[in-house]
Amino acid sequence: MPKSKNNRKGKKRVGDKRPVARSGRNEGSVDYRTAKPGDIGTAPMDAPGAAPDRQCPYLDRVATLPNVFTADECNQIINTALNDWQERESMIQRDKGTEIKQNFEEDHDYRNTTLFIPPKPDEWLFSKIMSLVHGFNNREEGYGFDIHGLAEPPNVMRYQAPDINVHGKPGRYDWHMDVGPGPVPSMRKLSYSILLNPGEYEGGELCFHIGRNTDPYPGQTTKEAMGNMVLFPSYCLHRVLPMTKGTRYAVVGWAHGNSFK
Repeated sequence: MPKSKNNRKGKKRVGDKRPVARSGRNEGSVDYRTAKPGDIGTAPMDAPGAAPDRQCPYLDRVATLPNVFTADECNQIINTALNDWQERESMIQRDKGTEIKQNFEEDHDYRNTTLFIPPKPDEWLFSKIMSLVHGFNNREEGYGFDIHGLAEPPNVMRYQAPDINVHGKPGRYDWHMDVGPGPVPSMRKLSYSILLNPGEYEGGELCFHIGRNTDPYPGQTTKEAMGNMVLFPSYCLHRVLPMTKGTRYAVVGWAHGNSFK
């Protein structure tokens, strides 16, 4: 009988080409070419110059910038969007076969929201959002991403309870990432959501899937949260829970840079 490749006596399996056996424990940094331990900043690198030494502990974390918009500014944004911006029903990107491209279709059980998009750049809103995103991103405890600007305009999104929604379904947006296929979505680095009218509706909480935690993100349901900006990496899984009462408004958008590499 041929010998099993899964030798239970601890011998290396046939075909295992790893240069050294690994215990499976976290043994620190490793030189990818030799599989030998090395120190951050001293391990050999192919690229010229010093080895990278910056570490960011917040790559899967969410930041809140409190009350960066006043109540009057929030109301003005809602009124301007409803009266002057272009209204469009939401769609989702759904892969078809093996295509890697943007394919949009309606699915109100997955995403049910109305978008309001400015017909031309709103300089005040653009510049304020960009200043806030840059300010946090470049702080010592910030994300430190390579951000170039806003390649897409901020949108106002309206979520409604089923009794007032045109489709008779609760406003919602199930689990998704913001970064995706396409020339522009692939460059999304940081996502933001500005809470315009918390305390005036029920449901519609923003949730993040971080580890096993999928609870609603704290501090977003009371009137005191009006004008808060929630900022997070565009690759973070998140959702908006179904609406149960009233109408929720939020400014949503992305800061862009070269694709992650």
